[in-house]
Amino acid sequence: MTEKRLVRVLLTLLCAALAAAGVWLALTVLLPWVLPFLLALGLAWLMEPAVTLLMSRFRLRRGLAAALTTVGLVLLLCGALGLILWRVGYELALLLGRLPVLLSGLPALGDQVGDWAYRFIVALPVQLQDFAKDALDGFIRQGISLPARLYDRLASIAAGAASAVPDAMLFLFTTALAAYFSSAARPQVLAFLSRQIPAAWRGRLGKAVPVLKDTLGSWLRAQGLLMLITFGELTVGFLVLRVELALLLAALVALVDALPVFGTGTILLPWALFSLLSGDWRLALGLAVLYGLVSAVRSLLEPRLVGRKAGLPPLAALLAMYVGFRAFGVWGMIFSPLAAIFLKQLHDSGVFRLWRDRVR
Repeated sequence: MTEKRLVRVLLTLLCAALAAAGVWLALTVLLPWVLPFLLALGLAWLMEPAVTLLMSRFRLRRGLAAALTTVGLVLLLCGALGLILWRVGYELALLLGRLPVLLSGLPALGDQVGDWAYRFIVALPVQLQDFAKDALDGFIRQGISLPARLYDRLASIAAGAASAVPDAMLFLFTTALAAYFSSAARPQVLAFLSRQIPAAWRGRLGKAVPVLKDTLGSWLRAQGLLMLITFGELTVGFLVLRVELALLLAALVALVDALPVFGTGTILLPWALFSLLSGDWRLALGLAVLYGLVSAVRSLLEPRLVGRKAGLPPLAALLAMYVGFRAFGVWGMIFSPLAAIFLKQLHDSGVFRLWRDRVR
């Protein structure tokens, strides 16, 4: 019995390892090839209410209704993207213009840090002073080389962005064209996909799709709405406080706030403390008030928009973020908690049993 149990455990671990390897290969190798078409299916699903409305109200054929809807969506997205890129470019240009002035204060700040650190090192035991001095010298050398490394990094980012423009245009054009074809031939596409699913999986998939639409779809809509509200509050607050790069900073803080475990306090509270220590008490007070306002609005709206059953325990969310970051980088850190939430909802709805909920 013990040997059978050991063999069963080893087979389970082997299957889990093969499944993990398959998922990793699919996400790293296959996903970049099919991503435009997956996005096109999602866009076709989003466009379906408008396509149905045009077909019923104006008696248009599906192909024409899909074409009109696709053109309208592309124009809307291009306009929004153009405005965002214009504003981000303006604020980045402003940042690059102010960067030499900001970096010119590094030597004085380094001298202050060095004086404070020297007093601290003198108070250390003699055995630790040499180690602390070496660490301080390394820190100072890193600070001195920071401007050059920062400029090199910005130059490489700009060059990479410029070289990626043709690929991005091809990606967007393919996605838009595939969205039109997917919407125009939606019944045929759905029938084809349905025929490719084994009969044994159709029952479970029939349960999983409503879970995906109801739970995960509502969670995504709620998180998007919360992110937009947070972005609007932060933008208005930064403009009132006369913070430069208000739009860029508001987008960054709103993105951090949308991540599990993190929140606006991850950026606003250290910023407020630094402003207070620098003597700018007005900015420190304004950032503290803004943090309280954003936190209060989010705590008031989140239970109503999201619901508590869709969330993850903090430890599970942190684990999903760390594993996603180690496996797939920044995008893995963002989307792995979303995948974990989906798996949790599949388990809670009874589609799969991935773990034991209680001791038997």
